[in-house]
Amino acid sequence: MSSIKRQAKRPWYMRSSIRIKILGLSIAPLALTLATLIGMTSYWVTSYSTDLLDRKVRADLSVAEGILNILEQQDLSNLKQLSLSQQLRESVLRQQPARISQQLYNFKMLHQLDFVRIIPATKLSERVLKEPSLGQIASQVLAGNANAGLQLIGPEELTFIDPQLIDQVRIKLLNTPMAQPTDRNFESRGMFIRALHPITNDNGELIGLLDSGRLLNRNNNFVDEIRDLVYRPGTLPEGGLGTVTLFLDDVRISTNVPNKAMPSPSGMELVEVSAPRAVGTRVSKEVYQKVLTKGESWVDRAFVVNDWYISAYNPVEDLAGKRIGMLYTGFLEQPYKEIHNQTLLNLILAFAVVAFISVFLVLRSTGLITHPIRRIHSVVQAVKAGKRQRIGMMDTQDEFSELAEQFDTMLDLLEERNRQIQQAAEVLEHKVQSRTQSLQDKTRELEEHIRLLQATRAQLITKEKLAALGELTAGIAHEINNPAAVILGNMDLLQASLGENSAEVEEEIELIVQQVYRIRALVNNLLQYSRPGEYTQSMSPLNINQVVEDTLLLVRHTLEKQNLEVKLSLHAKSSAEANVQQLQQVFVNLVMNAANASQSFKNIHIRSHDWYEDQVLKGVVVEVEDSGMGIADEILPHIFDPFFTTRDNGTGLGLSVSYGIIRRYGGDIRVHSVLGQGSTFSVYLLQKARYNDSDHATAEQLLATLSEAQRKR
Repeated sequence: MSSIKRQAKRPWYMRSSIRIKILGLSIAPLALTLATLIGMTSYWVTSYSTDLLDRKVRADLSVAEGILNILEQQDLSNLKQLSLSQQLRESVLRQQPARISQQLYNFKMLHQLDFVRIIPATKLSERVLKEPSLGQIASQVLAGNANAGLQLIGPEELTFIDPQLIDQVRIKLLNTPMAQPTDRNFESRGMFIRALHPITNDNGELIGLLDSGRLLNRNNNFVDEIRDLVYRPGTLPEGGLGTVTLFLDDVRISTNVPNKAMPSPSGMELVEVSAPRAVGTRVSKEVYQKVLTKGESWVDRAFVVNDWYISAYNPVEDLAGKRIGMLYTGFLEQPYKEIHNQTLLNLILAFAVVAFISVFLVLRSTGLITHPIRRIHSVVQAVKAGKRQRIGMMDTQDEFSELAEQFDTMLDLLEERNRQIQQAAEVLEHKVQSRTQSLQDKTRELEEHIRLLQATRAQLITKEKLAALGELTAGIAHEINNPAAVILGNMDLLQASLGENSAEVEEEIELIVQQVYRIRALVNNLLQYSRPGEYTQSMSPLNINQVVEDTLLLVRHTLEKQNLEVKLSLHAKSSAEANVQQLQQVFVNLVMNAANASQSFKNIHIRSHDWYEDQVLKGVVVEVEDSGMGIADEILPHIFDPFFTTRDNGTGLGLSVSYGIIRRYGGDIRVHSVLGQGSTFSVYLLQKARYNDSDHATAEQLLATLSEAQRKR
């Protein structure tokens, strides 16, 4: 009776069975470990994701600022070309308003400007007094200096420029949550990309000032072009929405941010803003105070119109250095929060599965441990019922207490059980070590996959940069070639007008023409490098020896000027399939490089012979050997890289374009160089070209391979 009372006074965990005690001791450390891992993983994922998103949006903003600067310089360049027009200068000098208006109208339509005007030199001071925006840069304007940048123009000033623009710049302000309070109802000022360039007569005297402006209020093409470049398909997750905005003070004057909540689109397609654009809404008070008031950048989450975005803001300044607004890029935060939450949920579910399996294993293990004890207990009970062995009762009332009471009579059996338990523990330890080794091997494989993914990501970034270069190059090619053609035409007209007097400036005229052709060649090389698929031409079997001889006719004059002699050793009998113009371009590049590398009164050797591999005729090999200083070992791996050059006036595209042409034919260019002795470039051409735009697996294929391997694991 006293034993029952003592048992009732003990805590419940003291009165529980051994199996429950073992289970509690096993689960407690596991639960603490899982909770710690979940917390650490959540913190790491949150910190890493935030840093990564901030880096991305900061890079997006840099691209947007770069495009804005390009537009400013492009307008200034166009205006400079107009100022050099002989027809316009004659019209200004002869005071022919009708011709001037027609020429300015044609220029305005061609370049899609909102206004173009000429301010006569005699009225500059008067205009500066009447137009505050000109007054901000009065010293530059009166000096006739060229400049371009952003500038605000009010409605009073627009009456002098173009009254029709007054209604175009007017924007109604809309109520915006979390915005700075204001009493204004409308924004009547316009933000323009403004370019100014002087017009001078033949004596260099200022006769007028060209003034052009491109209105950015409601300029959807500007922000959409930046958005389509920065947030290309696949750059955002499913449901992502990338946006770009230009602010006048705190008012959105040009944006693709929707004015109401948008349905989640697919992240694999470019987002088209079908909802009304949020023109007229204003930036949040917090962003306003940091960016516009303090002039600092903002890279953080921010409330934009009606939702939270990962945002980047930078102040923009006018030509006088005054802050007049902001430039913004950003994307919805919600898809990334969903990904983060889903990741944590999956992590918790995985840990829950691990905990369930652990509990199951612990229960099984405790069952193995307590089963012999229960069996011994039943035997003892049987002995107690029918045999003479007896021992006294102990204070504890669990299975171990009963085992201790029978210890003397059951010692041998207990030792046998201990031996079995020890063997089971050794087997279990071996299994744990084996499993640990397996996990370590899988961890190393995962680290290798992560390394490959990082390398692949770097390749994708490089390809995106080259794609962006191609888009920008194609966009400016037309703007460069047209002025080049105008310059060549005017030089011919100038030479014809001067007649015999042109001999005095013949060297200068020739220099200008050479530089214009150099500009054209640079543009064509850029286009051919960045968009090789558009320069594919017909191919046919060619006599390579004849192509080499024809190529030398093109560079003969240059070689003679440098006192260089070309020695030919053309023994190729096989033909090769290629495009003759592109192949001549390759040979011209190699010969000119050899000429630049060689000193005067030295030779260039050009050899050709048939190309055999394993006694099978493959095609033709053409070797161009110079007698220059050779190529250093640290430079040799980079000579075919785009824009890599060791010459002050080189573009770094000749060898890169040549290498791309030969590789697209299925051939190869190899280099052998000895420092101090010279270099030999060997061009391998197939009898039957195997045209291919790329000879490497794409980064997307590598990602797919890694994903498939991970799925099979």
